[in-house]
Amino acid sequence: MRCCLIIVAKEPVAGQVKTRLAARIGSERTLALYHCFLRDIAALSEQLPDTALAFSFWPATATPFFRELRPDALLFPQCGDDFGSRLLSGFEQAAAHGFDAMVVIGSDNPGLPVAHIGQAFAALRDYPVVLGPADDGGYYLLGMRTPQPALFHQGIAWSTELVAQQTCAAAAAAGLAMAHVPAWYDIDNAADLPRLYRDLRVAHLGAYAPQTLAQLEAMARDGWTDLLPDSRPTATER
Repeated sequence: MRCCLIIVAKEPVAGQVKTRLAARIGSERTLALYHCFLRDIAALSEQLPDTALAFSFWPATATPFFRELRPDALLFPQCGDDFGSRLLSGFEQAAAHGFDAMVVIGSDNPGLPVAHIGQAFAALRDYPVVLGPADDGGYYLLGMRTPQPALFHQGIAWSTELVAQQTCAAAAAAGLAMAHVPAWYDIDNAADLPRLYRDLRVAHLGAYAPQTLAQLEAMARDGWTDLLPDSRPTATER
């Protein structure tokens, strides 16, 4: 298999990324945190043998930013009229480059254990599609051997708690056997930060995002103790 890890990302522009998070911690602090998310998530590819890295990004004018972020990465500007078609376009561009094992992850799940991604690529040896469910009902990972437009139809209620369920139903309707990897979580708003901070501090399940952790530690020192309490999980939580 020719493997490609595709990271779906937006250009970091203040006020245009992670707006729900910015409503609580401010756009500039959010922008700094998002930069850390991108660098840490892109670094995951270095732990995956024989795996190319690509960015599926928006808008297309962000090419210079992503080229500077990782000069070795393939750049796939998103195209399409809705989120589903833009997501599909990343798979289509990767397939056009000759990849036959493609895994897409988002830019908002720093700390994602690299083992989860490795399991997804391994599953693609036996299954045409693999999905990693997110705790909010969406998915943080989707992989396939060839582009499958049926999984991005207009009936998918994007950005809702129904996305994973509807995608699984679409795969079943298309006759596609789907594998699953362990659940993980996205960072959508300030309420998600305590869990992320805790997981990164103890490397829960292999969570590792050093630049994000450093940024969160700086926030804690700046007094954000309500969001980033100085506490570690119990043995049971681990």
